[in-house]
Amino acid sequence: MKKLWAIVCVVGFTAFWTYGFIALSGVMGDRPTEGINFVLCLLGLGAGLTGWVQVMRHAPRMHGRRAAARARLEEEVSEGTS
Repeated sequence: MKKLWAIVCVVGFTAFWTYGFIALSGVMGDRPTEGINFVLCLLGLGAGLTGWVQVMRHAPRMHGRRAAARARLEEEVSEGTS
């Protein structure tokens, strides 16, 4: 399930940046901008953020493991220098 959410995240943010650039270039340039570009940009942003939140929800909490590994490393270094 994590892979599916990761794919949704990547595709969503890709759509956001792609259609956002198209919409922005239409606003800044001399061509008319279609409203569907803004809609697709916002849908891409929503999908990307939803996918990112779900990936972060299923990701393991690493803070405690990192802190324990760092403490062991510092202990080994201090033992090695004395």
